[in-house]
Amino acid sequence: MESINVVGQKIARIDAVAKATGKALYTADIRREGMLHAKLLRSPVPHAMIKRIDVSRARALDGVITVLTYDDVPQIPYTSCGHPDPPDTPEDMLILSRHVRYVGDPIAAVAAVTPEIAEDAIELIEIEYEELPAYYTPLDALAEGAVDIHDGSGNICDENSFESGDLDGAMARADRIIEDEYKTPIAAHNPIEPHAQLAELDDAGRLVIHVSTHVPYIMRERVAKALGIDIGRVRILRETVGGGFGGKADIVYEPVTGLLALRTGRPVLLELTREECLATTRTRHSTYITLRTAIAKDGGILGREMIIYSNTGAYSSHGHNVMLALQNKFKFMYPTPNMKITAKTIYTNILIAGAFRGYGGPQIFFAMENHIDHIADILGKDPFDYRMQVAYKLGDKHYAEHIDVNSCGLADALRIGSEAVGYREQAAAPKGDGKIKRGVGLSYTLCGQSCYPYTMELSGARVSVNEDGSANLFIGCAEVGQGSDTVMWQICAEALGVSSDRVTVIGGDTDICPWDAGAYASRQTYVTGHAVKKAALACKDEILDWVSDKRGVARTRLDIKNGVIVDSENERNMVPLSDIVHRMFYEDITRSATICHEESHLPCSGPWTFGVTFAVVDVDTGTGKVDVVKLISVVDAGRIINPMTAMGQLSGGNIMGIGYGLFEQILVNEKTGKVNNDNMLDYKIPTFADVPYMEGYFVETDEPSSAYGNKSLGETPVIPVAAAVSCAIHNATGIRIKEIPLTPERVMMAIKSA
Repeated sequence: MESINVVGQKIARIDAVAKATGKALYTADIRREGMLHAKLLRSPVPHAMIKRIDVSRARALDGVITVLTYDDVPQIPYTSCGHPDPPDTPEDMLILSRHVRYVGDPIAAVAAVTPEIAEDAIELIEIEYEELPAYYTPLDALAEGAVDIHDGSGNICDENSFESGDLDGAMARADRIIEDEYKTPIAAHNPIEPHAQLAELDDAGRLVIHVSTHVPYIMRERVAKALGIDIGRVRILRETVGGGFGGKADIVYEPVTGLLALRTGRPVLLELTREECLATTRTRHSTYITLRTAIAKDGGILGREMIIYSNTGAYSSHGHNVMLALQNKFKFMYPTPNMKITAKTIYTNILIAGAFRGYGGPQIFFAMENHIDHIADILGKDPFDYRMQVAYKLGDKHYAEHIDVNSCGLADALRIGSEAVGYREQAAAPKGDGKIKRGVGLSYTLCGQSCYPYTMELSGARVSVNEDGSANLFIGCAEVGQGSDTVMWQICAEALGVSSDRVTVIGGDTDICPWDAGAYASRQTYVTGHAVKKAALACKDEILDWVSDKRGVARTRLDIKNGVIVDSENERNMVPLSDIVHRMFYEDITRSATICHEESHLPCSGPWTFGVTFAVVDVDTGTGKVDVVKLISVVDAGRIINPMTAMGQLSGGNIMGIGYGLFEQILVNEKTGKVNNDNMLDYKIPTFADVPYMEGYFVETDEPSSAYGNKSLGETPVIPVAAAVSCAIHNATGIRIKEIPLTPERVMMAIKSA
């Protein structure tokens, strides 16, 4: 690894003070003179055509400025998926539609002088529906005679199959064939900040949207398309984001808010309630997974098959892309040349599934790691030892597409984690004489760094050096709470050769910042970090070229360290950077340019981040309650840019994984299609009382395809936790539960069944 000064340091987050003191400005904090408030009328039925809609009473209400229905908006199909153009999911959405497909689908939009008047206006709208059959599960939607939720779709959003080698032959010569079925739930993102957007017109009549989003540039393109206007007529300002976890990587209601501003000529704020966020925004895909594995006498894997059905809800959003990402993880982790995959993403009449932290990883690892645990159990092998036998090791041939493995610290991660949790002792210890049984389990995890090569992955950065040697960094990447601004700050300072306090970060504005695909697929540090480094090095080269020319010193001898021009051959400081830059600006009249460089980066590699999580649990066999006692996670994320923010990602992801494994599920009423638990009393997430003793460790490898040896970290920690907890429950009780969340009711039913 190259010598560094700023990268790798524990530097406080750039936004820490503003957020801790309450000075950070969120979208819903913004106020404008004459600002209107928007509310949406939503369908109370899961599937219908609107026969008649009468908004005359709503429009006549004092304080209502406008009411929009499907008759008043462009009918231009678009996809809400936050991936770059061209769309890689069906363009199956309209701003407002006559055809409603889930309870909560927007039918009309009201802009009024107060939120209360807007709510009153919603109540005055009269609608007559022609109700259609509704389906809430993939099997129901695919049943013979089911009507199309989207015309001509057969209720299949997308599907694919994959086959390699000779699976039938592998099954025929197998000593054992082991098959399991798993089910994962619909889960909600639940960021602390609800969805909000403020749309207004600037002095030139352009549409400006202040919003909490992962994808400012993609949002600009999608909003322009949906409204039928030029991209240059839209400006997106990404305000402070109070968490997103993928739920704000979609274009949710921004087109309708923008249209309200265009029609009224006034600023319009749409702020969703918590209930609306839970019932009408985006969720994690629920899945039905069947795994079948052919095992040789020595336990080796001869062949693997997966059949998976995913519920994408009423519209595609990220749709089958999540299933494709999931499949690549399945192909890689336990390599065999004989494989078969059948995957379908199904439309149903429930709220929409989209991107969610881990992007299919938590679903497949819950199933895959439990399945491997089950195989080890049948073979009479320790689950740890069996994984060591059959899992990927550096240098093994793998079968995932477009994955280049140059670094893999998985073996070290296993060693560190098992020692920290005391795995051998825990696994062999008595499970308990009373009703409380203790067990230990583990799960692998892996995640990529961008969607290379499936979508356009470009990121840009611009560095402008000021007259005193300080610098401004302009980045289009989205700070959504993960700390990307801080990491880019450090990378820029490192490459330029200055301390971090000499760099100012400007981001989140599509008018002034370079184009960036956005914050998804754990791509920001890996892709945008390269662009930042390139731009800073270009500025550094320009400065040192000038010094070399003016002082007659060979360019190869010069460097900038800690804000000082250094002659490496003589190992002495020459002159402060600030003095040199000042002279370049004001004393060299032959120069015709400022010190400013914009660079971009497009990845040409797709490495993995690896890791392992160990869980120790106590199971109350009298009530079914599961307490996670200890969680140990070890991740190979390459070189760690900022250990403090990295540990925040690791801890936060682990806690989210506990919620996914033990508590979280959106419950859809099977008779009405309504979400039964659209509030924080009934939708359970972990509280501080549920957070166990946790330790986190990093195995630092050097990933040559990144800016400073770094790899992704944002999504990796959430992926293995549910699987590790489930395997620990089996270790404690001998009971294997194949559906999450592992609620007391579900665990108790499994105990009674056993």
